[in-house]
Amino acid sequence: MLPVIKHIFKIQVLFCLFSLLTSASLIADDNVSLIGESSGEQAEVIRGLIKPKTSAVISSEIAAQIVKLPYTSGDAFNKGDVLVKFNCALYAAQQASSRAVYEGKKKNLENLKRLLALNASSDIDVELAEIEVKKSQADLKVASVLVSQCTIKAPYAGRVVDTRVNRYESVAEGQELLSILNDKELEIEVIVPSSWLVWLKKELPFEIYIDEVQVKYQAKIIQIGAIVDPVSQTISIKGVFTEPANVLAGMSGSAYFARVKQ
Repeated sequence: MLPVIKHIFKIQVLFCLFSLLTSASLIADDNVSLIGESSGEQAEVIRGLIKPKTSAVISSEIAAQIVKLPYTSGDAFNKGDVLVKFNCALYAAQQASSRAVYEGKKKNLENLKRLLALNASSDIDVELAEIEVKKSQADLKVASVLVSQCTIKAPYAGRVVDTRVNRYESVAEGQELLSILNDKELEIEVIVPSSWLVWLKKELPFEIYIDEVQVKYQAKIIQIGAIVDPVSQTISIKGVFTEPANVLAGMSGSAYFARVKQ
């Protein structure tokens, strides 16, 4: 009789342990519930992509040899840092020549004006001299613009995505040099069904679980697209993180949107 009682007691203990484990599992599931589920809302889940708000492909505006290319793929830079510097000895010489011509034309005009006051020159001579001054001034401006393009500075703080040239290469006007992005200001792009427009709105909070870092972050909608794709019946929306997020452009994850159950 005693062995039977012990056997029954063991079964009861195992049953209690199973019940506790099951309850703990349910509690854990409740702790990771999606946004809105606890307030009578249902969660809509869809994929989202992290993108930079600002990115650019830097191209050369002059034909010259690269003498400085301090940043390569992945490097970070600050606003105003030199991204590319060219050998501009030729353009600098052209600028000096244009300045000298301008100064000479201006002196000639001043001299003709003094002669005109003494009736030793004519109005037409002064007018022609003024035209020459304006032309030489325009040439000087063109030369100065070319010199200013000898150094390319960063328009904002960010990182280099990739470089497409090397130091000491001679590049042509309009040639792509490197691509950059602003990694300090990122946004979340999500393509959602157009039927969601009945409840989607700006400033609506949502959550996004980033696959690469396995972390869920809080975010909100900042923009809803202006047009619906007639084929896929979808629309693009953009969001931003509302808390510090350790993410990179190109990462992706699942976005969770809450809406009141109808």
